[in-house]
Amino acid sequence: MRTCFLFAKGRGCAYNRRVKWTSAKIYVLKAAIIGTTLGYMCLDLWLLHGPMYGFLHKDKQAAEAAVVVYGERISHAQLARHKAEQEAISGREKTNTSMAMDMVRSSLLRMRTRYNDNQLKHNRSAAEREVAGLASRAGSPEEFDQQLATQGYTRRQFTDKLEARQMQLALLDRNLEPHTQVDNAAIMAHYKLIKDEMTIPASRPVKHIFIASLNRSEDDARRAAELVLSRLDAGEGFADLAAEVSEDEATAKRGGNLGTVYDDAHLPLPELNLFGDNALPAGTPTLAKSKWGWHVILAGPITPAYTPSLDDCRETLRTAIISAQRELGVNTFFDTLIKEAHRKQHIKIHVK
Repeated sequence: MRTCFLFAKGRGCAYNRRVKWTSAKIYVLKAAIIGTTLGYMCLDLWLLHGPMYGFLHKDKQAAEAAVVVYGERISHAQLARHKAEQEAISGREKTNTSMAMDMVRSSLLRMRTRYNDNQLKHNRSAAEREVAGLASRAGSPEEFDQQLATQGYTRRQFTDKLEARQMQLALLDRNLEPHTQVDNAAIMAHYKLIKDEMTIPASRPVKHIFIASLNRSEDDARRAAELVLSRLDAGEGFADLAAEVSEDEATAKRGGNLGTVYDDAHLPLPELNLFGDNALPAGTPTLAKSKWGWHVILAGPITPAYTPSLDDCRETLRTAIISAQRELGVNTFFDTLIKEAHRKQHIKIHVK
């Protein structure tokens, strides 16, 4: 009996020890989880300025910065200045959102350039030459420095900015290099694709002397045009007569010159027979009527419609293909940077 009691007591002590050890492990695990959570919160709130900091301070961030990219802040004043500059350049109104994304791309390119700094060549002398060229357009070195000061730069800071911009362009060009290689097979394929669209319609140079029928009778307008025709037959110059009597003020100043007219949907006087089987003769002043009045037309020879050959437009097509591929490459480059930053939640835009 005593042996059984001692055995049972031993088993009970072992069980209690296991319970206590398990409880200790759970306590340590909980303490570790709580400690890790508190540590992350401290880092997020006071050092990293991560998601929790952003949530708690979103109103403050929105007031202080229009855009935050990897911790780099762009103020509302900077955004407004950039928006005004782009509107002045393009002549069109820009939205705050599109300008904010424009500044996001600039920031990402600047950061990527900084990251690749050791792989890019510094060209301080090129930046200094560019600054010197800009300074030469000013009235004096002092006036140029004053202009820089109004923008918040010293000459050294402005040179630093131009050097950084040159490095950014170098980085972009390096990433776009695969998109600038266009072989003859690609040019030929593109030529076949757009060949029909490249056909240049028949054309001829045209001059006219115009007599309007709006404020006179049809017979009076015709007689006036016939008088012009008789004066031309008598040897007077077409340009002089056009300047004297033509009622088309825009062309009268140019001796009646309408320029080169093409056989397409943009004919200036579609009701006149300038092309086709019954086209007005070349080199002979001819009387013709339109819905506006009467014209004395002097048309030149017709250049037939033609399609440029591949050799005629090879380099033009090469340039067009490279331009299109570079644009696609630029968009792909920035889309990759933006998606990566969004995935890491390092882009915050506080504009509407």
